[in-house]
Amino acid sequence: MKLRFQITKEKEIRFISHLEYVRTIGRAIRRAKLPAAYSQGFNPHMKYSLASALGVGVVSYAEFVELELAEPVHPLEAAEALQKALPRGIRVLAVDAVENSAPALMSVAGGAEYRVTLPWTGDIAPAVEAFNLAEAVFFEKQAPKAKEKVKRIDVKFYISELSAVQREKETELHFHCRITPNGSMKAVDLLNTLNEQYGLQLPVEKADIERMDLYRVDEMGNKWPMLDTLFERG
Repeated sequence: MKLRFQITKEKEIRFISHLEYVRTIGRAIRRAKLPAAYSQGFNPHMKYSLASALGVGVVSYAEFVELELAEPVHPLEAAEALQKALPRGIRVLAVDAVENSAPALMSVAGGAEYRVTLPWTGDIAPAVEAFNLAEAVFFEKQAPKAKEKVKRIDVKFYISELSAVQREKETELHFHCRITPNGSMKAVDLLNTLNEQYGLQLPVEKADIERMDLYRVDEMGNKWPMLDTLFERG
């Protein structure tokens, strides 16, 4: 049996690393005394994982942790126990249970929805329209671990469309980003692309980036929730 939790990474912990976030969840699972399964061998480790890594500084309401159990436990009881063991900044929103043979969540995540808020009041409409009409928009970034030091990315492969809402003191961007077995694209890279390709001056370092949702995508392009039989916490 595997439990799969939808959890958050909120503003007060947005700057901890992905590794520290994963370790924090592992410590909470132990404190909650959930009957986790462990690997075999000289150095056994708890069988749990996250569906998709989140960049430092990004807030998320749709993180998913998968835990294999050594014995069954009711999903809602496990969710309540885990919530009590978690620190501030991480909440359990929902949980489900599947057989051990079910595909790992990290293998089925197909896309994510983002909201980015910037303290910027320039006219972004022409850039958004140009981006949406373009067949390809390229961005180059440093890739120090690759043979080629610069990696050229077609942003439109990952993000097909943008929408923007502008208010008196801020600009808000909304978009969906594809997730593939070979990786995805960071919101920060999208902002840098808009600056470089369309002559904007978005204050990237001040961007408030939020992952609103993470979902599966089928062969027809339809979006499906990450969890199956859902037990939502009250």
